[in-house]
Amino acid sequence: MPRPPLRLLAITPPQGSVDAALVDTWGPARRVGLGLLLREPAAPLVELLSAIDRGRLRAVHRRAVSLGIPLLASLDAGEIERALPQLRALDLAGVQLRGDPSPEALAQARAALPTAALLGRSCHGLPSAASAAGHELVDYTCLAPIFAPSTAQPGVHKRAIGLDPLRRWADPPSATILALGGVGPQTADACLDAGAAGLAGIGLFFGDPARVGEDVAAVVASLDRHARDVRPLSQR
Repeated sequence: MPRPPLRLLAITPPQGSVDAALVDTWGPARRVGLGLLLREPAAPLVELLSAIDRGRLRAVHRRAVSLGIPLLASLDAGEIERALPQLRALDLAGVQLRGDPSPEALAQARAALPTAALLGRSCHGLPSAASAAGHELVDYTCLAPIFAPSTAQPGVHKRAIGLDPLRRWADPPSATILALGGVGPQTADACLDAGAAGLAGIGLFFGDPARVGEDVAAVVASLDRHARDVRPLSQR
């Protein structure tokens, strides 16, 4: 089945409980192309799969599957082949490689995955010749942090890169950049004006229940104001 365009990526919090009921407040986001990234930062594959199957990510995984939201797993490049059977069993649409993967790692992952599977990558800092070569191999690049992150991860300190590096990342015609880090109603238009094809967030989707639905709707309105031709790699 062809994958929908991906312009919004919800990312599960790095630790603690995950409120699956929040998924029901994301309704407008599904219209513009929404995906959900499941992750256990710095943890090996077995821990991520356990969290999805019977741990803290189980409820949100099940709710997203029931609503037809494409799901991705955050993995190291070397875990792809071992993960394939479990990815199919868990109804995952693809993976996002963490840690600024090399073009060689992306090529190996692309070759290992089914043709229609989504492949994303997590990148940081300024673009390079190597990262530019990777645009042709991925469905999207999740670039972070554009602004200071609103979701803290113990022991991890990330410096915001700002909008100028985002513009440089988004400049190649083959680039599909999702902006992450401090992204919300107040910053969404700036990221899209700078060339981002879409947006990603943690607190935006898993924040204060009283505000999540309102904030997601506002970000969707920003996406509606910034039309983009965003297609999965298999459909380009």
